[in-house]
Amino acid sequence: MNQKVIQSVHIFILLIMSTGFMVHVLIIPTILSTSNRDAWLSVIFSTIPFILWILLVFYIYKKLNTHEDILSLLKRKFSHSWVFIIFPITFGSYFLINAFITLKYTFFWANANYTFEIPNFVIVLLFALICLYASAKGIRTISTIAFLVLPIVSFFGFLVGIGNSPNKNYELLFPIFENGYKDVIQGLVYTCSGLFEIIFLLFLTSYIKDRLKVKWLILAGIILVFLILGPLVGAISEFGLEEAAKLRNPAYEQWKLLKIGEHITRLDFLSIFQWLSGAFVRISLSLFIADKIFGFNKKRKWVLPILYIILIIGACIPWDAISFFYFLQKYFFPINLIFQICTMLLFLLIIHLKGDHHEESSN
Repeated sequence: MNQKVIQSVHIFILLIMSTGFMVHVLIIPTILSTSNRDAWLSVIFSTIPFILWILLVFYIYKKLNTHEDILSLLKRKFSHSWVFIIFPITFGSYFLINAFITLKYTFFWANANYTFEIPNFVIVLLFALICLYASAKGIRTISTIAFLVLPIVSFFGFLVGIGNSPNKNYELLFPIFENGYKDVIQGLVYTCSGLFEIIFLLFLTSYIKDRLKVKWLILAGIILVFLILGPLVGAISEFGLEEAAKLRNPAYEQWKLLKIGEHITRLDFLSIFQWLSGAFVRISLSLFIADKIFGFNKKRKWVLPILYIILIIGACIPWDAISFFYFLQKYFFPINLIFQICTMLLFLLIIHLKGDHHEESSN
């Protein structure tokens, strides 16, 4: 379990790809519909609590022994307690739900854009099987794939952002605070719900060969902020507030405006690679962690296939897109933020309850 198979840079890449999908795809439509024109201000103001959150995550990380993660610490402290039973059930279910939401959202997007005549089960099954393979191969495979696709995904992101510059009217970002501070505060809930997800890197620290550096963790956090801010500003400045708020996938819709020269248009097919890369990393990583949690750090080969069977069945259950997005906005994201804050408090409590002390390595 404690095999050191990846470098700290892989953790940052996994954060950018997995959490980046959350904030870039799932959060943006919600924050636009709730915060209106002040959505981009909510993202900017979220950097303050987010930086504090990163420092708290790093503080917990520094308190861990070099060979362990938060699950190992819990097992060492509460292996004969009811706490160790509740903990895996809670967090394993959390990662399974996150994988389900990612797969279901991806299915809605694919079905609305380019898989009209393909049976729903085929779409879900094929993509889930690819993710299953990566999860079964382990963290090194997932991080290597993420490392290889990130430059391409980043290039496409800069391409659509810079290429659409002629279509942007930044005056549409103003006036601000039309409804007072209420919209900004509401937007903070959704933005932080996505960004605070980085706390779950503490489940992966036992696989890192070297030590994490706080400056690189903060840099990864800033990149995540820009992954929301860039397409959010682009959506408002390109489509206008009213139209952007109606779009289910504003980041994707911006591809349809992109033109290179006079004859190269409809480059939105490139976004398929972007979307599926992020969804692949997020699903395979989430269920890799869930498998590790439900397996109680032991190699049980039947856990991962069962998790994927549950995922596939759940994604195939009929659920119309409108009520699904309503569920995300009204319930999942606010509850997700509360859960992450409670998780932080729990981890801080566990750290200060641990009986042994060790020498912390320098930053």
